[in-house]
Amino acid sequence: SICDTRLIWSCCRRAVAALMCAEDAAAKRARVDESPWPCWGLGKADVQAGALRVSAAVEDAAGPGCGSGGEGGIATGISYLDHMIDQLTAHAQLRVSVRAYASEQRIEPYSNELAVAAEDEVLVGLVGEALGAALHQMWSSRTHTFSSNGGASSSRRLRFCAPLDEAFTDLSLDFGAAAGCAELNLAPYGVYPKEGRTRIGSFRTDLTEVFFKRLAERLGCRMEARKVRGKNAHHIVEATFKSFARCLRKAMDAACSFDVVGAGASPPQPRLGEKARSTKETSIDVKLELDPEPRGARGSILTGVKTLDALLSELEGHAGIRLKAECKGDRWIDEHHSAEDVAITIGQALAVAFGDKSGITRMGFAEGRCNGAHVLCVMDISNRPCLCSDLRLDAGGEEMVGDISVEMIEHVFESLVTSALMTVHLAQQATDVAEPSAGDLATAAARALGAALKECAAVDPRRAGAVSSSKGTLSK
Repeated sequence: SICDTRLIWSCCRRAVAALMCAEDAAAKRARVDESPWPCWGLGKADVQAGALRVSAAVEDAAGPGCGSGGEGGIATGISYLDHMIDQLTAHAQLRVSVRAYASEQRIEPYSNELAVAAEDEVLVGLVGEALGAALHQMWSSRTHTFSSNGGASSSRRLRFCAPLDEAFTDLSLDFGAAAGCAELNLAPYGVYPKEGRTRIGSFRTDLTEVFFKRLAERLGCRMEARKVRGKNAHHIVEATFKSFARCLRKAMDAACSFDVVGAGASPPQPRLGEKARSTKETSIDVKLELDPEPRGARGSILTGVKTLDALLSELEGHAGIRLKAECKGDRWIDEHHSAEDVAITIGQALAVAFGDKSGITRMGFAEGRCNGAHVLCVMDISNRPCLCSDLRLDAGGEEMVGDISVEMIEHVFESLVTSALMTVHLAQQATDVAEPSAGDLATAAARALGAALKECAAVDPRRAGAVSSSKGTLSK
C-alpha cells in the first residue's frame, strides 16, 4: 500500500542517515561529491593603513570540495573581537581567516597587543573593511549565477533575531541598497553602570559600530541592527554578531532558493521524547515526536484544563510535532498544579527528543497572531534555560481565561521553556488593538512559540551532524 511504501522509504532514509552519523563531519562532506546546495566561491581581501595591515579570507564551509584560501585562524590583536568574528564559523557556516600585521609582523592568536588607544579604532575599521571585502567577493561569485537561473533576487531584505540569555538583537540586511551602509542602535552596552560599559575585555564597545559600518560599506549591503533587550554588554554584542552571521547565511540561502525547513532533512534516528511525572498532586504522561509522518494523525492532549489543551494544540500544530499529553491532577483545588506540571513534563520530553542537538538549525524566530494580538518569539535551543517576556497579560484586568488563571499563562510558558533548556523571548508587537485580551495574547504566543520551534528543530543537512555552536558543544 501507499502507507507501507512510505514507511519503508522513511526507514531507509533513517538507516542511511544513521550510517552517515557514524562518520565525522569532515568525512561526510568529503564523501558527498554532489550536494543539493551550491558551494559559494572564495573571497579574499587585504587592506592596509600605515603600519597596520589586515588580511581576510572567507569560504563556504557548508559545501564539499571547498579548499582553504586563507592563512587560517583569527588573530586581530584584540581577542574579544576574534571571538566575535568566530561567530561566523558556527552561525554563518563559513571558514574564516582574519590575520593582522603590525609593521609586517604577524599578530599571534590570543593577543591583545593592538588594543591600544592610538591604534584600536584604525585596526577595527581595517578588520571590518577586509572582512566585508572578502564577503563581497564570495557573494559576487554566486549571486549572478542564481539570478540568471531564476533564483531568488538578492535585493530582498532579510531579517534575523538572535538571542543570548536576556539579550536579543533584531538585524536586517538588504543587498539591493544603492550603497553599503549600517545603522546600529545598540547603546548603552549594558546597565552596569547605567551609562553602559565602555570596554569588554580589551575591546572598546563603541567600536562595534565602526566594525559593522566598514564591513557593510565593503560588503555592499544596507544593515540595520537594533538592540531589543539586553542588560549584559557581552551578550548584547555577541547577539548582534550572531544575528549578522545568521542573517548573512539566510541571505545566501535565499539567493540560491534553499530552504532548510522546506528541505525536510531526516534526522539520523527518530527524535522522540517520553516523560512521566507522578506526585501527590498530579500524574502525567507525555510522548512527543519531533518528526511525525506527513499528514499523520494529531496527538491527544487531555490535561483536564481545557484552555491549556487549546494552547498546547496551537503549539503542536504550528511546530509540526505530534504531542500526547495526559494528566490526572488535583483540579478540585485549582488548575495550578496540573498546568505547571504538564508544562514541565512537556519541556523535559522536548529536551530528551533533542538529545545532543547535533545537526539542528538551533536558532530561529517566528510571529503569531490571534485577532488583535501579535507576538514575536525568538528562540535558541541552547541548553541555557531563560524566558524573557513583555506580554501585557494584565492590561485588561482579567483574572481568568476560560478555566485557567491569567497568572498561570506566563508561568506555563516559563515552565515549558526552562524545562526544555531553551532561551526564549516573547515580545508583544504593536497592533491596531491597543490592549488585546489575555486569551488572544496567549494564543498568539503559543502559535509563535510553535512556529519558532519548527524553525529551530529543522535538521540542516549542510551541518553534517555538527553542533551549531562556536563552543563546539552545547553541554548540559
